[in-house]
Amino acid sequence: MTTTEAPFACNREMYVDHPENVFYGTDDGAQDGSFSEFADFRAHYQSVEPWRREDIHMISVVGGLYGLNFIPLWRPKRITIFDINPAAISYFQIIRRVWISSRDARHFLSRLTAADYEVANDLERFVQENISLKQRGCLPRERGSTKRPYEQSWQYALEHFDTTRQILRDAPLEIRTEPMESPSFAQRIREQNNVWIYGSNITEFHYFDLELADPSNAVVVQIIYPGQPQLLDLAPWGGRPVRIKFEIPLAVEELAMARTAADGQ
Repeated sequence: MTTTEAPFACNREMYVDHPENVFYGTDDGAQDGSFSEFADFRAHYQSVEPWRREDIHMISVVGGLYGLNFIPLWRPKRITIFDINPAAISYFQIIRRVWISSRDARHFLSRLTAADYEVANDLERFVQENISLKQRGCLPRERGSTKRPYEQSWQYALEHFDTTRQILRDAPLEIRTEPMESPSFAQRIREQNNVWIYGSNITEFHYFDLELADPSNAVVVQIIYPGQPQLLDLAPWGGRPVRIKFEIPLAVEELAMARTAADGQ
């Protein structure tokens, strides 16, 4: 049965302007850290028609940055990163800069541990300290949430370090400190038919709808704790406007059908 409210909706505001509520590492996916859920995502990407892989616009929440793994898989031509927590945005910006400027995965991880990189402001310095503490196994909970090791959190991205670095460096990037359902965000993507979205577990905290005018090449992935991945490929609804219902589980409805139902009430 689908509830009308996200399970933890009352906790959503704990992530707004709370720098201590950043996830340094992720618990998305299989709870044994095996990364076994990613095989299904890879199989889906490899199964779609080649034209669908040519111009992907990847949209990802920051969260614990599990979305990094989709960069070398989906190989997007554009990236949008969003989060309602400014500290999480700073976290992504740091990881991106250090990734781009590192020689390889080992160099990247060692620089995170040693805090061997410059930061731009006090918030970035706070995040930098937390990353180093996490890497050394001594991050206190009052400063941040430490999840899996980065080697597990970002397994596919680290295994394809050079590809990830090239895309992070070269792909046009937009960063938005706002929820995905905000009017400006929703309006921006409505006319796009190449969005591939990673939403992590945001529907645990908030239910919302997004509309697409033509979802002929649209995909949504979410992973709900504990290890419940869902991939919704909207290609079967291509050519007609739809409403994506970000709930548990994900759902989709044709807008024409929704209007007809409303008119009949």
